[in-house]
Amino acid sequence: MARVNGGQLVQKVFKKEGVRYIFGIPGGHIYPMMESCAENGIPFIGVRHEMNASFMAEGWALTTGDIGVCTGTAGPGFTNLVTGIANASCNMVPVLCMAGKARTREADRNELQDFNQLPMVADMTKHARSVPDGNRIPEYIGRAISIAKSDRPGPVYIDIPREKMEADNYEEDDIVFQNTYVTTSKAAGCESDIKKAAELINKAERPMIIAGSGAFFSHSAQELTAFVEKTGIPVFTRNAARGLVPDNHPLCMGIAAGQHPITRSTAEEADLIIILGTRTGYTLTQDVFPKGTPIIRVDIGAAALTDQLDITLGVVGDVATVLRQLMPLVKETTHTNWVDSIRESLDGIKMFMGEAMASDQTPIHPLRLCGELAKRVDKDTIIVLDGGDTASWGATTLPAMGPGQQLSIANGSFGPLGVGVPYAIAAKLAHPEKKVILLTGDGAFGYGAMEYDTCMRYGIKITTVILNDSCWGMIKNSEARKASSDKEFVGLYLRETHYEQVVSALGGYGELVTDPAGIGAAIDRALASELPAVVNVMTDVNIPFGF
Repeated sequence: MARVNGGQLVQKVFKKEGVRYIFGIPGGHIYPMMESCAENGIPFIGVRHEMNASFMAEGWALTTGDIGVCTGTAGPGFTNLVTGIANASCNMVPVLCMAGKARTREADRNELQDFNQLPMVADMTKHARSVPDGNRIPEYIGRAISIAKSDRPGPVYIDIPREKMEADNYEEDDIVFQNTYVTTSKAAGCESDIKKAAELINKAERPMIIAGSGAFFSHSAQELTAFVEKTGIPVFTRNAARGLVPDNHPLCMGIAAGQHPITRSTAEEADLIIILGTRTGYTLTQDVFPKGTPIIRVDIGAAALTDQLDITLGVVGDVATVLRQLMPLVKETTHTNWVDSIRESLDGIKMFMGEAMASDQTPIHPLRLCGELAKRVDKDTIIVLDGGDTASWGATTLPAMGPGQQLSIANGSFGPLGVGVPYAIAAKLAHPEKKVILLTGDGAFGYGAMEYDTCMRYGIKITTVILNDSCWGMIKNSEARKASSDKEFVGLYLRETHYEQVVSALGGYGELVTDPAGIGAAIDRALASELPAVVNVMTDVNIPFGF
């Protein structure tokens, strides 16, 4: 009988469940798993910081709708992963984080990297376990993947003591592997609730839909598009659902955000609001929804239906499944006047921003940069957004052209700077045929700049456009509104750093832009370079985001 080690058992489950990449940094505690990557056809992407590995795993999930996998060695390798685990928890994204662990006999003896890891992640994961027996490695890995992807998704954590990972005396024929660990079954809505929902929809004259991450992880792009086309209901998308119905679709009204005046005005005038797989909170607070307006809410979790909102009807179920149930019961309708009025308001916003998007001022207006970038976004473009005001400017001006084609720091409420480069790397690995453009602030770029070395080592061709105001701009502009004039800002200003030269030194393409007339051509040259590229655009620090 063939003998295998613990790392090979992990890989066999990964292969069975379709894992495509593993992100991490080599370490002795986890190396047996890493060295069997090639034989299972699962590339290991070695990064420069484990936090970026966890963001890459999350980025993979956000652009594919499937689970992302990251790993780190015991102790500090594990703790460096924690920010990404927390972000995936707040964003409800399926990520498997697997860490090494000191040998069982070394526990509490001050041995290298011995650390009680489970308590740190117990409250921020759906499931956190340490494998107790090497023969059960497939069971524990398979169960973790199933929990991460099932029902409301989220991160899971597994650690494996070093002696169980290294042991090479497992008889493969004696190890139990299930045929599959993840079911494809989806929860359907209660039949009576579906009928009530259809009745409310058919009576409405000014309905609107807000779709969020639950709709994306339900893989409901086809169902949602068919539903809005049959019912004529305008749809707003947010978080991971951006692009689920493309922004250039006549019934898609773009981003759903509480600070966006069109979201608010539409909700104020609507006579029915349909919420599909999204929570109230950051960027879409409960005050967006007028009291007394009928609300239908669909969510895979029953407790989420009444969270912060009084609703008319709650439907527990998978979004795609519920939409399929509704389709035969809803009338084929047009809401032409209602849709036209929303579109007219959107056009007004575009006109309001249009002058700034054509501005020739120097330092460059942030909207001029966004305007040039927007011209280069098509159906084969993935946009990634990172930073403070930078991400806000990008979210309101750059279209989402398909499912998983706009990834943002503001996908959830945790908001960690530095997701941009890792998200972009994951998106390019998942969709090598598409161009991937990251718009980021200069502060946020600093978190992941060295991952351009990762891009060079693995031939990952992303293009980053830096909105460089040499400052932590969002904080500076928000504090300027309330700070007294006799106090200096503390810790906010950065240097006018030539990040493009850093990337050039790593082997990529870099270009500096100080003249607004040169922005578009510089981006085109970066995209055409066939190298990991950075366009460093010097912008005006004194223009806060806002309408």
